[in-house]
Amino acid sequence: MDEKKLHKFTAKIADVEPFVFTIDLAEEPVFRRAAYHVNELWQKMCKEQPGRSSHYILGKVALAFAELYYRKAEQLGAQSSMLDAFEKQLDGFLADSDR
Repeated sequence: MDEKKLHKFTAKIADVEPFVFTIDLAEEPVFRRAAYHVNELWQKMCKEQPGRSSHYILGKVALAFAELYYRKAEQLGAQSSMLDAFEKQLDGFLADSDR
């Protein structure tokens, strides 16, 4: 049986109360890396905009990561479309060479 090992992961993001959720143990490095980068950007923005509330800055951090996500999703979609078109073109070449 391919049973996933579940693990309780505690995330400490910015100055928000730590929160716990259950993840596949193999996914922990990804979650740790994500938390690290969120905190790094939050700290950077706090220094750049002193006097702004933590919630304001966390909102900007969330938007920055959402923007990155959607840009990458669009990029992957465009690459997938290009590869599909290329595959159709190759299929056409192969069909022509069989004649």
